[in-house]
Amino acid sequence: MSAFCIYLSLPPYLAEWYAHTCREHKFATSDYCPTEPITPLTPVEPIRGSYESLVLQQWLTKQPAAIPEPIPEDANLAIEIPYFKDKDPRTYNYLTKTAKTHLAKAIANAFRIQLWEELHQFDVKLNRQDETIYIFMENHGISINDTNWNAIAKIYQRCRAVYSVKKFRKNATTSARKNDNV
Repeated sequence: MSAFCIYLSLPPYLAEWYAHTCREHKFATSDYCPTEPITPLTPVEPIRGSYESLVLQQWLTKQPAAIPEPIPEDANLAIEIPYFKDKDPRTYNYLTKTAKTHLAKAIANAFRIQLWEELHQFDVKLNRQDETIYIFMENHGISINDTNWNAIAKIYQRCRAVYSVKKFRKNATTSARKNDNV
């Protein structure tokens, strides 16, 4: 890895989740994985082959000025720039504002997918989701507080609403076809 980083300003739960996910992957073959919280701006290594890594590989460019931009004051995630065969981080260590936005959206989408995959299987059996969200937060290194819980609950609620509408429309279409065939 390199000493060059990309700094992002993400919602706290998202920065903590991504840093924890990267650390979990780093210690996947080890007998242990540290559980202490990762302090903000501690550089994390993106997972090789992940969409986030591919975004970096595609959109890293050379610095536009002799003096690099300072670290943003509200930044809470530092992503180490990995070495790519065609892009040495000593030369290619800059992401445009639009590319940083794309990287942040990629991280947010990965979070939504994991949240849905882990929590949706309990949706049918449980009327309350608060305990499952707290467990999700504990397992993924997210600080347990009301702000993070409310944000995650709202994301899950929106995912569930979209899923319910799609399921309803699919069932309505299927039943309409059955009625037409009768």
